[in-house]
Amino acid sequence: MKSILNTLGFRYIFEIIVIVFSVSLSFYIQDVLNDREKIEQKNKGLEGVLIELEKDNQHFGFTDFYNKQRINYIDSLFNLSFEFKPKYISGMWGSYELLENNRFFDALVSTGAIEYIKSNELKSELSDYYNLEYMKLKSAIFSDNLCFNRFSERLTNFKIDSIKWNGMGKLALHHFNPNDIKKIRKDTKLKSTALDWSMYMRMEIGYSNDAKKRIILLQELINQELNN
Repeated sequence: MKSILNTLGFRYIFEIIVIVFSVSLSFYIQDVLNDREKIEQKNKGLEGVLIELEKDNQHFGFTDFYNKQRINYIDSLFNLSFEFKPKYISGMWGSYELLENNRFFDALVSTGAIEYIKSNELKSELSDYYNLEYMKLKSAIFSDNLCFNRFSERLTNFKIDSIKWNGMGKLALHHFNPNDIKKIRKDTKLKSTALDWSMYMRMEIGYSNDAKKRIILLQELINQELNN
């Protein structure tokens, strides 16, 4: 009788051990599969970030060119030693927007795949780029557009004789009344707004250059992460 009880007890304990082991193994396998899925999401996400960083790099290159051109037109407009040209006003008279390319970074964060990035430096640089660099540019662009609105509102006091559109991708030229052109070039409020405006353009140039430097570092760190 005692032998039977011992046998039954052993079988009962053995079955419990098997069940616990099976459940633990199941959880372990699921964790491994989840980790593999997250690592795959991480790698695909970082590959996407590389594509978007290249788009940003091209966009910031245009930012540099566009703002230097606008600053040059502002300087020329209010420098009376230069003969007036319609492009001085038309070239500076535009606003600027930041095209955010952060879909893949947002996906890394929302899925939790960013936590599977091995390099702490890469995680830190990604956070700084998409938060700090974007925030700096957004702040300067916001002020840029405020100046654009102030400048545009002031220009409504002067008469435009005609607007010549030169085709897609080319500058539309605003032809102001010749008498008003003289007034525009001597208008202290317009000049003050324009000089303030050019300061924010210079900030955008500086911030975009900061972002381009960080992009180079990010590209190196991401490639290291993907190749390890």
